[in-house]
Amino acid sequence: MSKIALRKVGSSFVATIPVDVIHELHLRAGQKLAVSKENGRIVLTPVTAEFAAVMSAHEKVLEKYRAAFQRLADV
Repeated sequence: MSKIALRKVGSSFVATIPVDVIHELHLRAGQKLAVSKENGRIVLTPVTAEFAAVMSAHEKVLEKYRAAFQRLADV
């Protein structure tokens, strides 16, 4: 496991991904990554056409059923 440090750049923070990870995952400069939190961890997921389609469908379902999901969460 590599250790990296966060650097402040303007109003954002930057983390550098080690080159061996870039090569292993076939990432490239300019590629978009989705950022999420899971169990106290930061998860970066490469955005592919398939991933973007799934996330778009997910957002549509959330928008349509937001009130129902909120009622379920309140139970």
